[in-house]
Amino acid sequence: MRISRGAAAVALATTAALTLNACSSASEVATGGQVDPSSAKYTYGSDKDGVTQVEGVQLNTSLGGEVKPAKKYRIAIILKSLTNQYWQGIQKGAQAAGSQLGVEITVQAASSEAAQTEQLTIAQTMVGQKYDAYVVAPESTSNLTPALGQMQGQGAPIVNVDDARIAATTYVGPDHALDGEQAATEFTKLFPDGGQVAQIEGQAGSSAAILRIKGFKEGVAKDTKLKLVASVPGDWDADKAYAAAQQIIRQYPELKGIYANNDTMAIGVAKAVQASGKKIAVVGTDGVPEAVAGVRSGSMTATVSPLPYYEGFWAVESAVRLLEGQKVPQWVVAPAQLITKDTVDQFYDPQGQVLTTLYK
Repeated sequence: MRISRGAAAVALATTAALTLNACSSASEVATGGQVDPSSAKYTYGSDKDGVTQVEGVQLNTSLGGEVKPAKKYRIAIILKSLTNQYWQGIQKGAQAAGSQLGVEITVQAASSEAAQTEQLTIAQTMVGQKYDAYVVAPESTSNLTPALGQMQGQGAPIVNVDDARIAATTYVGPDHALDGEQAATEFTKLFPDGGQVAQIEGQAGSSAAILRIKGFKEGVAKDTKLKLVASVPGDWDADKAYAAAQQIIRQYPELKGIYANNDTMAIGVAKAVQASGKKIAVVGTDGVPEAVAGVRSGSMTATVSPLPYYEGFWAVESAVRLLEGQKVPQWVVAPAQLITKDTVDQFYDPQGQVLTTLYK
């Protein structure tokens, strides 16, 4: 099965000047750390420009096949919130990798995607338990900074999974700007004669939201026939997205499509469209089960999915490979896979779960 990032393909960087995981300067270790930079095993610069990359589906083969850890490592996983089906998918993938690789996985998350202080407390508690590696999905680029400094001080590898890009050893996630661009491209295909489109934005300050907003706007701008008439906040919330969509639909009666920065909001948008009685295309991002069901039923036109199960799997696999001394690229790229009624069965089972047979 071919998993695509859309028109863009990412190849392994071959520049010898990039050192993958051997620390080369004091600046690569956070100031909160206590480790001697000259003896550090890992770098923490996956949030920088120009990092080395590998497609997630190529991770196994590019590093010599399945990793067989020498010991039963303990890996802490700190997610944003498990109230969202997206993060539940990442959790399932992480647990599957832990079981397959024979490592101990502990998953914790905040009560909501806005509970930044709570997530920091969780992270600091887990740091106190001194895990071998940490997988983190921060709620913002700064809320876990103290805990990240402590992780680095322990000399542990840090894998940053999705959303906020922070100073980690490896980032596992999609190109969020491409998510938005894929949505715009779908509208271009759906409306060759052009028309009005709108966007419901994610939470202010979220890296994913910022990049998806940017990608969609730039994608729309490439098509001179499309016109972006509204781009308003929805804060990752279905009810807020529903209300915002209702207002946009009333204000722009000729509207043809709405892109929501995540599927939670897209589901709310789809309900607003249904209530309006109009035919308006709805595209989301994430590929959560409820949205996949919407794509199958026709209430949603598409969702752009990074296949969250595999993000979780690749995150744990990357952590184990790092612990085993392997040179894991600094960005393991998840796909920006457009899921439509025509392609959904290639990637999802009837219950809306990502097929676990796509990646070996």
